[in-house]
Amino acid sequence: MDAISRMIEEEGEAYGLSLSSEDLSGISFDSRIIRDTSFSSCCLASASFHDAALTDITIESSDLSSVDFSNASLLHVTIRDSKLPGALFSECRARDVRIENCVAMYSTFDLSNLRDVTIIDTDLSGSSLSYCKAERLSIISSSLVRASLRSTPLSSVDLSSSDIEGIALSENLKELRGARLDAGQALSIVRMLGAEIG
Repeated sequence: MDAISRMIEEEGEAYGLSLSSEDLSGISFDSRIIRDTSFSSCCLASASFHDAALTDITIESSDLSSVDFSNASLLHVTIRDSKLPGALFSECRARDVRIENCVAMYSTFDLSNLRDVTIIDTDLSGSSLSYCKAERLSIISSSLVRASLRSTPLSSVDLSSSDIEGIALSENLKELRGARLDAGQALSIVRMLGAEIG
């Protein structure tokens, strides 16, 4: 049995662990408490953290393909240099979370509460971040190509360094009120409304 599972079984929660090169694929941490723990070069593919509480967590250079964080509470969590394609963050509560230099295509964040979340140098192509509550959300130098952000307010979000080609928004583009775009992005959005640029 791996160290994290053993600690959860014995104490009901896991804390103070430094895990490296562990294969935790497919394991269930549903409704568990995990804190002050780091994962390095671990395989967490298809692992489930549904309804779990994660605090002071660092995940680096790991495989989180199709991982399930739905309905989880994420506080002071950093995920960097990792693979997250198809990851599920639906209805999670994320505060002070940083996702950096990750491949997270086709991930789902729908209906999540995002506060002080920073996404940087990350590929979110084809992902869905719709119907989220967002406060102090930062998206920097990332790909949102064909991503859906319907009904997620982007006020004060600077999208100028990111690729938003084919982004899916509400018909009235209400999500973009107060967002910062560069000139090329603004022209692309105008074309989405059916206008012809002379």
